[in-house]
Amino acid sequence: MIARLTIWFAGLSGRERAGVLAAAVLAIATIGWFGVVRPVSEGLAAAKTRHASAVIRLATTEGQIAAMQPLMKAGEPALTGTLEETVRARAASVGFALTTVSPQTNNALLIGIASARPTALFGWIADMERDGILVDTLSTTDNGDQTLSVQITWKVRAP
Repeated sequence: MIARLTIWFAGLSGRERAGVLAAAVLAIATIGWFGVVRPVSEGLAAAKTRHASAVIRLATTEGQIAAMQPLMKAGEPALTGTLEETVRARAASVGFALTTVSPQTNNALLIGIASARPTALFGWIADMERDGILVDTLSTTDNGDQTLSVQITWKVRAP
């Protein structure tokens, strides 16, 4: 096969050889660019993007784990009374009027608050969780006046 090409190429005139060589160089350059360089550079760019996303997700996860460490190391919370009494007292101290207080199975307590400012509510929830009284379920509804209607089920952290 190569011998035939060599004979064919030798039979061409000088101009024809130059044209064939120029076409071959352009074909090799085009194949190299679209077949090697672009796919590799696009693959590297996609890998950099995936890596940056993974680094951000890792940092977020590590931050969440670090925030949970004190809760995981703490022992059982010291309640001054029952879960219901403690939640009622702490809600009253922050200024929340409880509309529903209903003991649930598995030592849980469902409460309802008709109107609460989001910043005060979530600050109170964070304080409760730091003290070992954890949110099991949380449901909020926008009241349309920059307050929320809230249903929360609380549980005491197990030792």
